[in-house]
Amino acid sequence: MSVIRYIPVAVLAAIVALTGCGSGTEPILIPIPDETREAVMVDVTTGSIGDPSAFDIITGESVRTDQFSGWDFVFQIAEDGSALWWPRSAIIEEDEDSGLLLVSRGFDDLLEAPEDGYVQLESVPVAVGDVFAARSRRDPALGNLRCRRYAKVEILDVDTVERTVSFRHLVNPNCEQRKLVPGAED
Repeated sequence: MSVIRYIPVAVLAAIVALTGCGSGTEPILIPIPDETREAVMVDVTTGSIGDPSAFDIITGESVRTDQFSGWDFVFQIAEDGSALWWPRSAIIEEDEDSGLLLVSRGFDDLLEAPEDGYVQLESVPVAVGDVFAARSRRDPALGNLRCRRYAKVEILDVDTVERTVSFRHLVNPNCEQRKLVPGAED
């Protein structure tokens, strides 16, 4: 008996099972976390290689650029002492999705990330109290599908002596969903 004979039956069973679980047109969404998280990054040019100098919106974690290529922005203290975030798009040419947008609202008042207007190809100055909408690169786990995550970020501290930036963030874990309300289920 050949296994190949059963492939059409297995495919048909899978299709029936998947279409039986809802309308098929509405995605199943993950609730947005109830609480914000905090993160710290060190200066990418002078920080210890063992410390994270980048942030990955998809995982919501600070990451080391020497161990992980999936990040969305890096932190730098420039020669003039200014604190900067560099979107991935400004550093890696093939990625044109990640970006940062300084907003004029408070962190708690930013309920939805804007659709466009993100700075992608140059550095963005950061200062204590600044609030940003942030957009990730495409999620590589989903291949060619356009799946970016959105977040809101507030700068809590910039230490030019230690060359670090501290911030709080809230990431919507769902593809292309811009709502940024803690605990929301879209």
